[in-house]
Amino acid sequence: MSQLVEAGLRRVLADHATYEAPSREIPPLPTWNGGKELVDISNRDSPYQVME
Repeated sequence: MSQLVEAGLRRVLADHATYEAPSREIPPLPTWNGGKELVDISNRDSPYQVME
């Protein structure tokens, strides 16, 4: 039984030594043109003006 386990381990480890992991490149994030800003966040009345 020990010879069988040893042979199996040798085979698995030999296969693992030649294995190359696939590239894990992350695709770029999507971008889009959101248009011009409508609200000046430094002006407290600006959101109210846009909503009217």
